[in-house]
Amino acid sequence: MPDPRPGFDELLARYLAGSLTEDEAARLLSLLESHPDLGSELLDQFAVDAKLRDLAGRAASVAPAAPAPVAVRAGRGARRLPWLVTGVAVAASIALVVFRLAPPTGGPLPVAAAEEQTTAAVAVLTRTVGAKWDQPAGGPTVGAALEPGWLRLTGGLAEVEFFSGARVVLEGPAEFRLVSADEAYCKSGRLTAEVPPHAAGFRVGTPQGALVDRGTAFGLSVTPGGAEVHVFQGKVELHGTAGQRDLTTGEGVAVAANAPEQRIPADATGFVTRPDLDRREVNAAVLERGRWEAAARAWNADPALIVRFDFEGPNAGRSLANVATNGSTVGAGTVVGCERAEGHWPGKGALEFGRVADRVRLAYPGEVRSLTLLARVRVGGLDRTFNSLMMSDAFAPGAVHWQVLSDGRVRLGVAARPRHTDYDSPRVFTPNTLGQWVHLAVVYDADARRVTHYADGLPLSRGEIRAEVPLKPGRAELGNWNAATRADNVPVRHFSGRMDEFAAYSRALSDEEVRRHALGH
Repeated sequence: MPDPRPGFDELLARYLAGSLTEDEAARLLSLLESHPDLGSELLDQFAVDAKLRDLAGRAASVAPAAPAPVAVRAGRGARRLPWLVTGVAVAASIALVVFRLAPPTGGPLPVAAAEEQTTAAVAVLTRTVGAKWDQPAGGPTVGAALEPGWLRLTGGLAEVEFFSGARVVLEGPAEFRLVSADEAYCKSGRLTAEVPPHAAGFRVGTPQGALVDRGTAFGLSVTPGGAEVHVFQGKVELHGTAGQRDLTTGEGVAVAANAPEQRIPADATGFVTRPDLDRREVNAAVLERGRWEAAARAWNADPALIVRFDFEGPNAGRSLANVATNGSTVGAGTVVGCERAEGHWPGKGALEFGRVADRVRLAYPGEVRSLTLLARVRVGGLDRTFNSLMMSDAFAPGAVHWQVLSDGRVRLGVAARPRHTDYDSPRVFTPNTLGQWVHLAVVYDADARRVTHYADGLPLSRGEIRAEVPLKPGRAELGNWNAATRADNVPVRHFSGRMDEFAAYSRALSDEEVRRHALGH
């Protein structure tokens, strides 16, 4: 069965605006008849409409057998087209919509039952400095919710905050397993732990025994030859072959294989404390900025670069300079509503999106055959069916709609006649990946007739272009959408999160070029 989704978005927008043609109305009714699941999406859009309660109140005066007519544009004139059409299935579908919008009792609108999302995460990766992972896909990124399992750090530093409140700084090389929100196991490596009183009882196992913290700060070093525990503050219970013993501030113990425990004074030398991590993070950010600025000079000089916003500069709170050398035809982006924020490293500029008014306005003149869009974002939530990254106004032929769907997939939509064509990625965002920085890219390659989605520089999917049209982004918005129809009835599609880079090229970038953009050098 053909995919019903292409074109549905456009029909839905026109329906909300009351501007369907007769043919479009017939198409929408046909879709609702043959695909009842689309009715739920229609209701989702009503649910976010600012006029919803007015609509619900007015619907009480509509007879179930004869739903209210909707304005339709036909040619240059306009007339009223009744929603009631021949066909019992269609009439029943529309009656169901009316019933759900206006409960007979006049009480609150019903809420469709939805399966509640769950997570097995027990901790979050809060900071890294030069971290290198011996794990698939390069290991976790900052902000990632961590489920029970191994963290294999081959180099650098990583800070993990457990949901219990305990905080651990790992120094690579280290093999560290998350067991639960209040338990871990260190097979090898060095770590520093801070355990506040409300996380007392936090447990760290080792091959030589286990530590149970009673609200303290301690250092642990595990090697093939044994382990050392250093208590910097508070008390730790040591459970080993010799039984249980308590270590308090300033005390330590060394446990070697096949040897008795040896008491030693606590020594913080060689352990990375939070102030140490702060200092190293700042130094690493300075180096990263230097590499990024050097790469940016080459990116900006690319003749195919239409626009690039780096979210830097003193005026970035209200205006984003287009730093592309050949980007004079696009000019600066105008910031509406957004607040300044910190980007994906300390001191990096970004914008925070979250309110229905937040957006950045820009305009792409002319048309292109191929297009590459790139953005670095930190998604805070997917509260709407469609969450805008960059979207052309309305649905004129060639309009480009790049957005994140509520299920975590990324979509590139291209408006065309007779229908809108969508190209979706696999799921990128899950509850466990919200809140972490991700570099997204999509390449519309007209020569290869292919659309490729990327996340953090890695290709996610490649799909064939189903209807090639000249791309005309035109007037557009970052983080929001202007339906360019009635101003009092605009679907809500704003982005919730942060963005600290955006670029658009009038050519198809290669996999390697996208990877370098993601790496920032």
